[in-house]
Amino acid sequence: MLYETVDARHAARAPGTQGILGYWYNHGGLNNQKMALIGLILSGIRDRMPINLPYIYNKDLRTEAEHLVRVEDVFDLDAIRDFASRHGVTVHAECPCGERGGWDYFRAFNDFFATAGDRDSLQTALGAVLCLKPRIALHPAFLTLRNFVFNALGIDTVVQLRIETDWRHHVATRLRPIVGDSEDNDIGFQQILAKVRNTFPDVKMLYVTADEQDLPAPRQEIRDAGRSLFGIELLWKTDLLDPAMVNQLTPLDLSLIDFEIARCSRRFVGLSRSTFAGMLAIEQFAATGRSVTGHYIYNRPGDVVVQRQDNGFTSASQRALSPFAPARLLADRDSA
Repeated sequence: MLYETVDARHAARAPGTQGILGYWYNHGGLNNQKMALIGLILSGIRDRMPINLPYIYNKDLRTEAEHLVRVEDVFDLDAIRDFASRHGVTVHAECPCGERGGWDYFRAFNDFFATAGDRDSLQTALGAVLCLKPRIALHPAFLTLRNFVFNALGIDTVVQLRIETDWRHHVATRLRPIVGDSEDNDIGFQQILAKVRNTFPDVKMLYVTADEQDLPAPRQEIRDAGRSLFGIELLWKTDLLDPAMVNQLTPLDLSLIDFEIARCSRRFVGLSRSTFAGMLAIEQFAATGRSVTGHYIYNRPGDVVVQRQDNGFTSASQRALSPFAPARLLADRDSA
């Protein structure tokens, strides 16, 4: 274990303090939590109020128990405090307060970008994105993995196989009633790989991101299908990390590793409805100020993957193919 986790039933919670914004923890996946945390930071800036940072939820689909991690064990606390301080916001992190959820701040994340009316407000929102610096990205084991994937193996494409049980349940209960069958949100790994092969006929090896504990088929079965049907070798993080290290990592760590590997790739294939894929593009846009290229979605109907144009800011597959209007507030350095 790289850090201490605590069962939510026994986690300390500060009494609600009037005049301080905060929530106890968000119980979504990694990127939902990041969005809620960024929404909290931006709310503090907008309302000129101090904030109290939440716990980070270590989501493990194998158990109903909820385990929490201190925010400073996951993200660089100094980077958050430095950014907030530059905007006049005091950050408390000694003991989270508020209620479980934080979904109002999650929704506020999108609102801050959608309503950005000037360059400064957009740059502030993008600065909040960049102030979340995952500590694991500097861990020697991660740096070794990253260098091996991209330098030794020469992999240039990361594919998100969002085929886990929890996603299929989300599509059935939440997405399909809204979008019907107008998007390929619930296709299997063979269909995803077929689209990748049709689009990039020269690809030989892919790094795959997925919750490996919640796949609908054994990993070896998926690997064998990749080889026999498409001539593509599939590699997961646990193929490449030392097993002793894997045993020390939490599901949260494994999600962070996948995200950071995908962030470093030249080409990423995911789906527009995924906050993982959306935040990848948003973080790249925040870091470079340039329109994001090399990010593709497979949930647009058809036999190929298509390049998104929205810098990660929309979820509907059709809208992801058009520029996101507030992003035009930044002068695109591509045209400079």
